[in-house]
Amino acid sequence: MSAGYLIVDLGGVVFHFDHARRLERLAQACALGTERIHALLWLSGFSADCDRGRYGSAALVRARIRTILGFAGSDDDIDDAWCSAFLPHPAVIEVLDRHGGDRVRALFTNNGPLEELALTRRYPDVVARFDDLFFSYRLGHRKPDPAAFATVAGHLGASPEEIVFIDDSPVHVAAAREAGWHGIQYHGVTRLRHDLGLLSSIADERRPG
Repeated sequence: MSAGYLIVDLGGVVFHFDHARRLERLAQACALGTERIHALLWLSGFSADCDRGRYGSAALVRARIRTILGFAGSDDDIDDAWCSAFLPHPAVIEVLDRHGGDRVRALFTNNGPLEELALTRRYPDVVARFDDLFFSYRLGHRKPDPAAFATVAGHLGASPEEIVFIDDSPVHVAAAREAGWHGIQYHGVTRLRHDLGLLSSIADERRPG
């Protein structure tokens, strides 16, 4: 068995994800309530359009947020509010460092250009742990679309059986398994440590003596 590839979801695994905190931060910066902001930016499909690549740069995303919300703050104010939903999960990062083995590591996330720019700038030590970053806006497809998984595997030059994929979404894990990947649903740090440790043990047993 080769060292293989370890592909991990961003929000909900490597980063804690708190959408309510983001809505509160946005509400503090403009004259709208959280429910109205959620409707304008998420229920409207705007956020999904960002994830799909309709807005190909952070500048375009910011411009739309300003127009939609009447947001008058600076670029940094928008970035801080928009990305306040994400906070690194140190315990998960430690498990990946300790039990990830020699696998090539990648982040695979349904997010747009503003998240990529802002999170990379704010948490360079986290992002630097990964060899590749697969943001859906650059892929042109979102999980669980089979095309997203095929595009990632093709970019890596990886066979499906070489890929270990970790995500908190059962739908995304099921799609990964349909693609032939080894899918692990994230259920907390203790379970993740066990699952990765088990994979490492199996890999060790299969290596020539």
